Amino acid sequence: MTTDEASYEVVWPSSPQGVQAQRLVDRLDSLEGKRIGFLWDYLFRGDELFPILERELTNRYPGIEIVGYAEFGNTHGGDEAKVMAGLPAALEAHRIDAVVSGMGC
Repeated sequence: MTTDEASYEVVWPSSPQGVQAQRLVDRLDSLEGKRIGFLWDYLFRGDELFPILERELTNRYPGIEIVGYAEFGNTHGGDEAKVMAGLPAALEAHRIDAVVSGMGC
């Protein structure tokens, strides 16, 4: 059978997975007595929001310690690659148990 209609090949628009799924670290039972690191990209109101979050976390979880975003550097911008490359060592040096990362989206 012939037809005058155009014929098109079908292609799948998805690419192969670039990053493979990995097992996540177990969630902390509580933030009580833990050291929490704040990370920020210096874009959206972190200077206003992190102090509020710190106050609320310290009121809710006895013994919690906060290590502020200034200790880690700007996670976006000119030094982003350097900051992110050094982040594992910085988290270990500060004995961080968990991280709150603020991004201005």
